[in-house]
Amino acid sequence: MKIILASASPARLQVLTNLGYDVKACPTGTDESGVSSNPGEAVAELAMRKLNAFSQTHPDCKHDVIACDTMIFFKGRMIGKPKDAEDARKQLRDFSDDTHLVYTGYAYRHGTELQNGFDMAEVAFLPLSDQQIEDYISSGEYRGAAGSYRIQGKASAFIRSINGDVDTVIGIPTQLLGLNRTSGSELKQ
Repeated sequence: MKIILASASPARLQVLTNLGYDVKACPTGTDESGVSSNPGEAVAELAMRKLNAFSQTHPDCKHDVIACDTMIFFKGRMIGKPKDAEDARKQLRDFSDDTHLVYTGYAYRHGTELQNGFDMAEVAFLPLSDQQIEDYISSGEYRGAAGSYRIQGKASAFIRSINGDVDTVIGIPTQLLGLNRTSGSELKQ
């Protein structure tokens, strides 16, 4: 069965493809402003907005549809994608030798059933040198990534530990949604 991913995220697409799903990415360009100050509520709301935007433009779609949004919560602040390289440098310096929370919201339509919520994982960074940060910024991998890093890429070397589902950090909570090779696209009950 085909799954529609209402997202432009190549990382989410790769996770689902690696699990053996036939996935088609359909980004929605949804407005991400004006959300709750609670990180879990914010990402769940944004995921639902993306799912609703997809449903409005594809009302006859019969496939399963998943929409997600990821945000980082660090020292009382919600952190999304960096505006530019300088913003990315600041975010990575802040995370160096510290711990932050990664929230990923999801909205999953399976037939007539709908699942909406969020998952959270705690990520601890190793101490980062200025050179490590500069090398990472030069790679361009920070672009379009919440918190300026992609854990499945070069930034894996920055990680001391993860408490939670690594796929939640990547941007799609596969364990919570019951998405794995043996369950097909059935919702976890």
